[in-house]
Amino acid sequence: MALDERASPALPVSIEPPDDVLGPWAAWRAARRDLIGIIPRAAYHETMLAGGGAFGRGGPAEWIMVMDPAGLDHVLRTKASNYPRSPFTLRILKPREGDSLFTADEETWRWQHRAMTPVFNARNLAGLAPLMTRVATDTTARIAAQSPGPVDLYPEMVRATADVICDAALSGRESLDRDALAQGISEFLSTVARVSLLDILGVPTWVPRPSRLFDRSARRMDDRMDAVVQARQARGPSDPPDLLDLLINARDPGDGQDAGRGMDPISVRNNLLAFIIAGHETTALALTWALYLLAWDESVQERARAEVLAATDGPARHDDLAAMPFLRQVLEEALRLYPPAGLLTKGAVEEDEILGIRVRPGTTIMLPIWAIHRHRKLWDAPDDFDPDRFAPAAKAARNRSSFLPFSAGPHFCIGMNFALMEAQIILASLLRDLRFRLVPGFTPEPRLVFTLRPANGMLLDVARIGA
Repeated sequence: MALDERASPALPVSIEPPDDVLGPWAAWRAARRDLIGIIPRAAYHETMLAGGGAFGRGGPAEWIMVMDPAGLDHVLRTKASNYPRSPFTLRILKPREGDSLFTADEETWRWQHRAMTPVFNARNLAGLAPLMTRVATDTTARIAAQSPGPVDLYPEMVRATADVICDAALSGRESLDRDALAQGISEFLSTVARVSLLDILGVPTWVPRPSRLFDRSARRMDDRMDAVVQARQARGPSDPPDLLDLLINARDPGDGQDAGRGMDPISVRNNLLAFIIAGHETTALALTWALYLLAWDESVQERARAEVLAATDGPARHDDLAAMPFLRQVLEEALRLYPPAGLLTKGAVEEDEILGIRVRPGTTIMLPIWAIHRHRKLWDAPDDFDPDRFAPAAKAARNRSSFLPFSAGPHFCIGMNFALMEAQIILASLLRDLRFRLVPGFTPEPRLVFTLRPANGMLLDVARIGA
């Protein structure tokens, strides 16, 4: 049946997995285009897979792919210190100099994590909510001005979340060229974050990758952020403090040898830049895929809109969020079907055992989040869009390690609550004033390079409510 303005495909867009584990050359070709394309069909119904080669047969390293919740719990929580980020992941995330919370060794990570946890406490997040409301209002007006008709909502969500994270980080006090920042992030994702054949073959990370040899964007971003940090240190803190102030003044609250320790300017810069890159990209994707799903099922969209209208008397605010639980469920279901981080890789430090399988030091542990979220033994009708999976009773009955959009354990995403609050405020404001429908003939293409982006954008038909 041809699509018309109201018709939807039988299921939201997905991918067709390979029937078998790919060998190194095939895995490299697939991963250069789309990392979820290397996850074999068996990962959607088996508990674990294991073999030789970083991603398949024939390589020098061993790999284990874990889908079972007990195994995931073991890797992410019980023995998390034995499974840091893999060399491949560290190659992508590691700054040019120094470290960030995402790449530091375990000892450095511990005290930095203790120091930064208060940055994202409830009081500080509530203080950032008004700027999220302001950005949500501006974003809604900008999209409304392009209606009625098709609008590519992916760049609109990227712009919105970039505005939020930059305002949250800097309070508008320091000049930051947001277009240049967006270009730098795009260059990063198209060069440094690309999979190298050397990674597939397990070649040590000290061997230069071609993308690193041409990585000028990282230097430019570092230079811009160094200037911002230096200007703030010269001017002093904001009132109320923004994210940069909180990072500069963060101190280890523990009572050990690092008690009271703060971060040097390079660590401040690296963590600020990491939060800006990760914070705006992942939240933008959650919103983009949520809007697609709401257009795919207009009855869910109407239910969410009715909740928003009952909870708000204008643009959504922090105090309105508790009265919009279904909107949160929509976002969580979007994160299940389209997790921004669709594949995590860890590297075993010491010998271990996962569900009876021996793990040698150096083994690559792959956590295929995309497949875990669509696993046939963990979810009923896993390819369906059903926000009621995240109603309180359903969540309580489900194993916590079956849903991992922000990872889990000690290394879970420290900015999770910031991202969810921002996404709820923006999505509520959009739904209050605008209606979204599928565009006949357009199908978004999920593709995981560094994050799970719609490779061809997200074209949806937008109209003002009542128009």
